[in-house]
Amino acid sequence: MSDGDDEPSVRRAIRAALEANVQKTKCPAVLRLVFHDAGTYLASAKDGGMNASVRYELNRPESFGLKRGLNVVKSAYDALDDTAAAGKVSFADMIACAGAYAVEFTGGPAFLERVPLGRIDVETADPENRMPEQTLGGKEMREHFARSGITTRDMVALAGAHTIGGKGFGDAYTFDNAYYATLAADPWHKANMTKDEAEMAEHIGLPSDKYMREDAESMEWIRKYANDQDAFFVDFVDAYIRLAALGAEFA
Repeated sequence: MSDGDDEPSVRRAIRAALEANVQKTKCPAVLRLVFHDAGTYLASAKDGGMNASVRYELNRPESFGLKRGLNVVKSAYDALDDTAAAGKVSFADMIACAGAYAVEFTGGPAFLERVPLGRIDVETADPENRMPEQTLGGKEMREHFARSGITTRDMVALAGAHTIGGKGFGDAYTFDNAYYATLAADPWHKANMTKDEAEMAEHIGLPSDKYMREDAESMEWIRKYANDQDAFFVDFVDAYIRLAALGAEFA
């Protein structure tokens, strides 16, 4: 939608719908949905991206569990009927807004009203094999995201989304810089670990999280965010807004 006199009413309706339908325990799933919808963008092909195609990609291996977040967003989207936002907000818009609200709801920066609106939904799946493999090394991960126009700073900032969810980075429902503090501490290679400690460490994070800290360029940002949560919040918001616009066509 374009800016106009009714945008404040539309924004209020979006927030009310999210407040009524998003539970804190569902926030990790909702935020993950944003990454999977936007993550299909490929700059060289000029297709994919933030267009609500994720609705048609649920049977893909990398989409396991996405339905939990999708159901929440659909409930919030349906709640826009008979409000000032009816017919003015796309499903892709709602995914982007829901992810921003999930960050805010779990204690992160509040930027819901900064998320642009007006994305056009598609009615088919995006090309397959666009999401990064969890086993990519740090350099390979940087190269993968660069193909979508995402810088190293943005990649590392966006990875901080792993701070919520069941990946072992602090409290599962608190959006903070615990992800980076954990990576900086390197719990996988502590000296004199007991067997139990070693087994617990293996449950922390994804392989890509562990490999990212082995990349010198990424590690510079990891250390920065581990020591400065405010800087992480600022860069995360900046990167998120760009992510949520990747490949999107705006009306």
